Amino acid sequence: MQFGKALGLVLALSLGGCASFTKDEVAPVDLPSMASYTNKPNVYVDFDFLQGDPDNSKANEMPQARDMLKPELKRAFNESGLFGRVTFDEFEKQPGDYSLRLKVYNHAPGGGQVAWAFLSGLTFTIIPALATDQYTMSLETLDDRGQSLGKTSNHDAINTWMGIWFLPLVGNTPKAAVTDTFSRQVNALLKNWVDANRTKYSAFDLRVPRI
Repeated sequence: MQFGKALGLVLALSLGGCASFTKDEVAPVDLPSMASYTNKPNVYVDFDFLQGDPDNSKANEMPQARDMLKPELKRAFNESGLFGRVTFDEFEKQPGDYSLRLKVYNHAPGGGQVAWAFLSGLTFTIIPALATDQYTMSLETLDDRGQSLGKTSNHDAINTWMGIWFLPLVGNTPKAAVTDTFSRQVNALLKNWVDANRTKYSAFDLRVPRI
């Protein structure tokens, strides 16, 4: 079993004796308030979740993982207050909108593969097993021609213990850990984006002539 598929397996086993703990490599951040700005950038967000090493052309897309996390991504963008209009549908993109390409790579330590899930399943989880999910997330800004205007990234990880002596803990479920890590990584990238693109914000509505 390829390690990228561990996400779905861990979620499926969350009712059967496992607990996940975030490594908190990316600290929570406070997003700046842009409420005083009349003009904010409008953005189209292209989101993808892949299994494999970061920026590896052989990394495989994981639509199920992407669809599971997309509602959380939409919530993070919409509640950030950083943008005028946010769309996740390319057909809704309008002239002048910035394109943001967000990618998440789920990969094993050292770029390898692991067999922890097979071992734990074979022994009916009698043998405790530890798996480390690593997540590298990148946010790239593209111009109208698809040329990169800048890119930032961060990294975090989740340790998941599996075994009959682990009960599914309310605060340590795999789903809760993935959501927490994902949200912190997204917010950190959004803060970096605003810090690097403050000139794109204006306190005046340029469409209305000032007398």
